[in-house]
Amino acid sequence: MNSSKLFRVLEYDKITALLAERTAGRAAASIASALLPAMDSREINARQDETAEAVRVIMKKGSLPLGEYGDVTTNAVFADKGGTLTMEALLGVARHLNVVRVALSFLSSDIDVASIPLVQSIAGIMTAHPQLEERIKLSILSDTEMADSASPELRRIRREQAKQGDSIRAHLNKLITSAAYRDVLRDQLITMRDGRYVVPVRQEHRQKIAGLVHDQSKGGATVFIEPQAVVESNNKLRELEIEEEREIERILAELSSYVGHMSDALLANQEMLVKLDLIFAKGRLACDMDAVRPQIGTQGDGSSVSSGTKTPGTGGTETDFLEITAGRHPLIDADKVVPISLSIGGDRRTLIITGPNTGGKTVTLKTVGLCILMAQAGLHLPAEKALIPQVNEVFADIGDEQSIEQSLSTFSSHMKNIVEIVKSAGPGSFVFLDELGAGTDPTEGAALAIAILEALREKGALIMATTHYTELKKYALQAEGAINASMEFDVETLSPTYRLRIGTPGRSNAFEISRKLGLPAYIVERAEASMDAESIRFDDVIESVEADRRVTERERAAAEEIRAALAAELATLKKERAEFAEKQEALLAKARERAQRSAEDAREYADIVREELKALLADAEDYATSASGAMTRGDFFRKLDENRKLLHEIAADAERVAAGGSLRKRGHGPAGDKSAAAVEVAQKPIVAADIRVGDRVRVRFGEIDEAAEILSLPDADGNVRVRAGILRIAVPLSALSRESGGNSKRGGTRSGASRGSSGSSLVRGKADSVAMSVNVIGSPLDDAKLIVEKYLDDAALAGLTEVTVIHGLGAGILRDGLRKMLRKHRLVEGVRPGGPGEGGDGATVVKLK
Repeated sequence: MNSSKLFRVLEYDKITALLAERTAGRAAASIASALLPAMDSREINARQDETAEAVRVIMKKGSLPLGEYGDVTTNAVFADKGGTLTMEALLGVARHLNVVRVALSFLSSDIDVASIPLVQSIAGIMTAHPQLEERIKLSILSDTEMADSASPELRRIRREQAKQGDSIRAHLNKLITSAAYRDVLRDQLITMRDGRYVVPVRQEHRQKIAGLVHDQSKGGATVFIEPQAVVESNNKLRELEIEEEREIERILAELSSYVGHMSDALLANQEMLVKLDLIFAKGRLACDMDAVRPQIGTQGDGSSVSSGTKTPGTGGTETDFLEITAGRHPLIDADKVVPISLSIGGDRRTLIITGPNTGGKTVTLKTVGLCILMAQAGLHLPAEKALIPQVNEVFADIGDEQSIEQSLSTFSSHMKNIVEIVKSAGPGSFVFLDELGAGTDPTEGAALAIAILEALREKGALIMATTHYTELKKYALQAEGAINASMEFDVETLSPTYRLRIGTPGRSNAFEISRKLGLPAYIVERAEASMDAESIRFDDVIESVEADRRVTERERAAAEEIRAALAAELATLKKERAEFAEKQEALLAKARERAQRSAEDAREYADIVREELKALLADAEDYATSASGAMTRGDFFRKLDENRKLLHEIAADAERVAAGGSLRKRGHGPAGDKSAAAVEVAQKPIVAADIRVGDRVRVRFGEIDEAAEILSLPDADGNVRVRAGILRIAVPLSALSRESGGNSKRGGTRSGASRGSSGSSLVRGKADSVAMSVNVIGSPLDDAKLIVEKYLDDAALAGLTEVTVIHGLGAGILRDGLRKMLRKHRLVEGVRPGGPGEGGDGATVVKLK
């Protein structure tokens, strides 16, 4: 398939030029320009895999950053043979190594390496040498300048040079500024000649300054003399310059030796970079064309292909079936090109396209032919979907082939091509014939065209041909394996639509076009009358079929609109049903959750009552053993009666929960204590010296307002650990106060009020309403966490499902710390920032489980 004429006719050479434009290096551009379609299906699929992987990477993070990686082949080989590279060549090696390092990093980060095995296998051959790269960059500043840091010896030499130069200039400055030499010197300046410092002296006073003459002005009025006093210093400076040159040569030789030792790795890097460059150029071309990967089949033997073989996988299901959906010619402006869809192969191996001139027939042939060549070259195709057979040869006779040099007419030139095609075509060939049989007598041309099509069909080739001949339209209707197609034309606007219609022959529309353009009617009528009756009837049949097709298409379009509307409505109903089922399940889950929570509340009430009963038994023992027990006889029996009633209530609650009901809330504790909210409490400040472990105090800290027990004395920061209900927290000493009307020690009298305070508080906390938000603005993070923890417990017990934590914006420390804690909290299902009207990012909305 290596035919420059074929590539030119189908414009494949323009595609390879576009590919070359997207490469980064000259070597890859050269390969891209000469890229040939492959013949082996495995190689074709491997090329397609490469392009697909490049597209995957580009879509994920952009194209591979190769830049100007150059070609180090010549320099690597030269260095390997012991040659010393120039600074420019070494900088080229450093740039090459930099590209390799960056490319390897790019292909190993932020991408699933398993998704690009071919690219990774190429990258795996490359090796970065950051030490050599860094050494070259530190040693060489430009193509002509070496850095002082290249070696300690070079740094020493250059320092000596600078010192020597300063000494010479200082001596000469004294000379040129001396009054004794004011008239002797042409100018008060120091200059260089032959690498030595000199001063400009007037010709007539040259004898007044002893020294060596190095140069003379063009007019002879000035001579440049090196004063005798600096000759030795200039000699020393020259010696240092020679030392510098030798040291630079030594450094270049050393660096070149390193390059020579790594020549094999550099040559491998170069080869792999060129491969990656070409692969990613194919990927960029695919992205630019909005192209898709075609499925590639293997050529069959020309036998009938069932519908099941039309969509082979990459494993190479045997098929010679071609199918393109919404294919676009890649060289036509994407805003103007009209996509085509067609299929050929299997039982239908010949497609004959008819229609008016400039209707798009030739473009259709070129689009299909170009898609075959591109697919076998490993390029993706500008289409929605494409199935391309793996063919052995593509033949094309397209365009005006008139040859003045060979004295051939258009017909002769076409026939010369067709002779070669008929001779070479066979199974595995795809033949494109444009205006078959044109350029000679229509009757003879049509007969010859049919005979050519029959010969190619018998050879097992796939054929696409364009024609104006009615005889070929009839042939496609009758011949086995042939099918008509037409390019649509709008007679009203006298313009082609460029849409391909499969199954219907087209008309040239010569008479209609002539009428629209103003040709007198009698001329058109005379032309129609001169046509034979059979041709007229055939055209009438085509017109009738075309009219029926237009009606059918309109009806199909209307039906499609109805189908789409019904599908949309069905989708809406399905969505609504799914949402209803989801809401129903959510309600059931919430009901089960509430029932479970109610059961847990009931168990907690029972635990509290058991504790009260244990206390009552202890009081009973005190009462039985002491006439002055902890409580009076009347108090004891009253307490016992209250707890007996509460036990009955809890049993009723448990039965109600078991039956699916909810737990009844109570406004008092199991011992009949009044709500704390209804009691006026006198606050007494506490100092560190006044408290002991086990003391009962009141805690007011943030959202917490509870009776508590002291667990530890104040620490170095003045914080005291207390137990408030089920919470154990550390609070500042200032947050504590004494409560009047109760004992401060756990070891005090065992009154019902003191014993039941903790349990009553817990019960009351569940029963009281909880606010929908908690405000911790200005609180330290640790304190805020404690407040929010307590608030979440209360909110969960109160049955709230969504609450808001208000923390403000600030520096974000409080916000980020609380959100991190909330995401891991056992009661939290989800966390999100506040929306408009919810406090924005200064608040966090928490969804509870």
